[in-house]
Amino acid sequence: MRARSVASEAARNLATGTTRAAALALAFAAVVGALAYADVRAAVDVLRGAAEYRASGSSVQVLEVPQGIDGARCHALGEATGVVAAGALRQGDPVRALAMPSARVTVWEATPGLVDLLADVGGDVAATTGDHRAAGVWYSRDLAETLGARPGRDTATTTGTAVTAGVYSWPDDGRARTLGYAALAPVAPTGVFDQCWVQVWPADVDTAAVVYLAMDPAKADQATVSRLNAAYGATYDAPGLLARRPTALAPVAAAIVGLVLGYLAVRTRRLELAAALHARVPTPHLAWQQALEAAAWVAAGLAIAATAVAYAARTGNPDPSDWAFLLGARTLLAGAATTVLGTHAGVATTRERHLFRYFKNR
Repeated sequence: MRARSVASEAARNLATGTTRAAALALAFAAVVGALAYADVRAAVDVLRGAAEYRASGSSVQVLEVPQGIDGARCHALGEATGVVAAGALRQGDPVRALAMPSARVTVWEATPGLVDLLADVGGDVAATTGDHRAAGVWYSRDLAETLGARPGRDTATTTGTAVTAGVYSWPDDGRARTLGYAALAPVAPTGVFDQCWVQVWPADVDTAAVVYLAMDPAKADQATVSRLNAAYGATYDAPGLLARRPTALAPVAAAIVGLVLGYLAVRTRRLELAAALHARVPTPHLAWQQALEAAAWVAAGLAIAATAVAYAARTGNPDPSDWAFLLGARTLLAGAATTVLGTHAGVATTRERHLFRYFKNR
């Protein structure tokens, strides 16, 4: 048989339904696709947990030393390896807004790095121009609703008019309520402050220790360090959780499933194959014919399964979906490769001399 004859025979089997391509493609998509889907969703759950941990402020270390934090040194920590943002904080003079003159508004003076940090752990941050470094005063969402403050709108106070730079969210999720109902006034990173906030990501205890570099050594006995949010634990080991996810062996399982599926797809046609061998069709040609047929229905199954994996990789994923999709694709390809190998194994174990046994047991 020539290569063209092998291909045409495979095409006829596919066209006439002899291959049972539709059923096999659906079986491949259902089983191998389910393994890939489950693995991707397990990985996305870990990524989502990491994003929630970071957004909760659990990765922020707060060093508090009354009048013992060097603003410039704290601000400079933002350039350290592993540090996402760092900023210093001190309490300013409270003011009274004309919208609620009976109550004093707590004001915190913060270096620019702390506003950067808010953009990451403050949840929804709305600024005048979409830039979280916009000039002016920042209000927590609860206080902004009370004052009627909006980005770009001035707020009248007893000490003058304050430009509203933006509004930040401060959820009640276990984080310190320091900025929960307050106004934040950005100031230059010079002078002495009371607190230094350092966000380290990925969370690492050793890297977080750099926060001590911001304090005055003479006041070390007054220093206290805490996490901004202690409700989610001291660290989040995303690499470890990914390595230990229950579906980590999905590619291996898919490879086994593919091997069995390919083998069974051929063995159910053993009478047909034995007859072809009896008609002097060379075994290698028969193997390539079966491989071509398998490639066709595997490709169809891959297309169905890949659509489901793409959905799984995108839905609820806080990160770009490329990595999660490739993780699922690894499982799909493992199943596809061994399916073709399974067809070769099926052909190799089919014997011409068993033709009458196959006929009897059909």
